[in-house]
Amino acid sequence: MRRKTSERLAASARPVTNLASGWYVALPSAELRTGPRRVTLFGTAHVAWRGEDGQAHVQGAVCPHAGAALFGGRVVDGTLECPFHRWRFDGSGACVSVPGRRPPARAAVTALPTRECSGYVWVWYGAGPPRYEPPDLPGLEARRFPGIRGFRLADPTRATTRRILENTYDPDHLVALHGLTVAGEARITFPAVSGKALNGAVPGPADGGATAAGGGPEDRCDATLTWPSYRGPLGTVSNAFGLNADEFTLRLRGWASCQEIEYFADGRRLYRMVLAVTPIGEHHSVQHINAAVDTDGAGIVGWLRSLVHRAEVQVAARQDLPVFDTLLPGDRHGIYVPGDEAVRRFRRFYQQWVELAQRG
Repeated sequence: MRRKTSERLAASARPVTNLASGWYVALPSAELRTGPRRVTLFGTAHVAWRGEDGQAHVQGAVCPHAGAALFGGRVVDGTLECPFHRWRFDGSGACVSVPGRRPPARAAVTALPTRECSGYVWVWYGAGPPRYEPPDLPGLEARRFPGIRGFRLADPTRATTRRILENTYDPDHLVALHGLTVAGEARITFPAVSGKALNGAVPGPADGGATAAGGGPEDRCDATLTWPSYRGPLGTVSNAFGLNADEFTLRLRGWASCQEIEYFADGRRLYRMVLAVTPIGEHHSVQHINAAVDTDGAGIVGWLRSLVHRAEVQVAARQDLPVFDTLLPGDRHGIYVPGDEAVRRFRRFYQQWVELAQRG
């Protein structure tokens, strides 16, 4: 059902607005095999394909000759061949072959900067070369129970990229939406900010989205969320599986387009994951999660604990989706309360990366 929803959204995609420059998921690596694939990104059709060396490429989908869709073609000798007149394009987007004549000098398709890591093919959005690399989730070792210690989610939603990512900076919703009952309150802190603001003043803790020393916004908006032990029904379940702790910690490495998250209980890491987005079009996104559950005990106990950690991530993601799908369109600002300071900080940081993309 969710896959059909994603395809329907792609068919009606409109150009995105207010999108930060950064790395976005084009598609999961496993979905890009030998032939070209259509992918809709930023409201426009693109084509993804692999060369002879297995390297992934993502390019504009329209042939500059007669407008044929290149995703209807095939990969030949390490090039992408148009299905209409057999013009061929290499990984840089240049036309390298035209049957019976020399390729026109101006014949080319746009090639997006592309990386492949963390189980995804990523593309860079924004003018100029990429300013950083996408998050890389180390590969898992072989497990006795495949699919239990590592898992992925891909959920189409009408939320924007900013709405999806700012959710991690909102500790209040952990209780309000997810029912995270704890023996105290959830807190969020930020590391010291380096660099200087545009007016020359050194930014303080409240000046989220600081400017880097070399000009432009900081690469990341990192944060640490902590909360005390679970209580109530959740505490009962956690105690039964030996999963409760005096303090839980969520460490976030946050870019303007994706996140890398680690989750700890009393200093012991339980799982790590990448949270990423495919911006299909205006108000049409796919939220991606790739999680790796750390070994937490041997035998049946470790297996059961892994299932619990997996359920934590899946249930929380599924609870967010109905809210995402019914949010007012766009990146609207509402009434702020003191508990929203972290969200406001991220929004300022995110908007600097939007401005960076718009200046290009």
